[in-house]
Amino acid sequence: MSELDEHIEQPEPSWVQRGFIAFDTETTGVDVANDRIVTAAAVVFINGVEIESQEWLIKVDVNIPEGASAVHGVTNEMSQSQGMDQIQALSEIREYLTSFGFPVVCFNSSFDRTILDSNLERVGLEPLRGVADICPYIIDKQQDKYVKGKAQRRLQPTVARYGLELNESDWHGALADSRITGQLLLAQTVRFPHLFQVDVEELADAVAAWREQQDREFKEWLARQPPRE
Repeated sequence: MSELDEHIEQPEPSWVQRGFIAFDTETTGVDVANDRIVTAAAVVFINGVEIESQEWLIKVDVNIPEGASAVHGVTNEMSQSQGMDQIQALSEIREYLTSFGFPVVCFNSSFDRTILDSNLERVGLEPLRGVADICPYIIDKQQDKYVKGKAQRRLQPTVARYGLELNESDWHGALADSRITGQLLLAQTVRFPHLFQVDVEELADAVAAWREQQDREFKEWLARQPPRE
C-alpha cells in the first residue's frame, strides 16, 4: 500500500465479509418442541471464504425412527456407540455459535434455531439469545415470489437456481448442508446486493417480519382452498 493509499479512508467491510456461521441440524423428526438433534454442523465464513467447520454426532436419549435414519443416515447404533454425551454436545454447539460474535445463517432457521433452543432448554442450558438470525430461505421467498413447481423451495432446488451444486450423496448431511447454505447466502449478496448494505440487525429484523408476512399469507391461501371431499 502506498503512502497515498494509507490516507484514503477504506470502506468498512460488510457484516458478511466480517463473518457469519452457517448452521444445520439433522434430527429425529420435525416436531421442534420434542424431537432431538442427532447431528449438527457449523461452518465459519470470513471474507466469503470457509475458514473452519465443526460437526457433532449426539448420543440421543430417544429412538431414532427409521424414516429419519433414511434421510440423514444416522442409526440408533451409530448414535449410541459413536455419539457425544447429549448435554456436552449441546453445550459445545451453543458455545461455538456464540463465541465468534457472528450472525448464524440457517436455511429455514425457524426449524433449526427453534429445535436447537428446545434441545438446549430440555437439558437445562440457555437458549441461543442475542445471536442474529439470517435465513436464506426467507430471503429467497421474499425476493423471488413466483417460483413454479412442486417442492421448489427446498434446499436442493433452491441452490440450483443460484447456480450452486452439491453431490447427490451429500444432501441431508449437516456439514454439507451447512456449507451449501453459506454459499447460498453469498450468492444472494450478489443477486440482491441492496439487502446486504444494511447492518446485520436490520436485516435480521426484516427477515423476521418477512417470515411473519409469509406465514400469514400462506394461512390466508389455505383458508381460500375448497374443502377436500
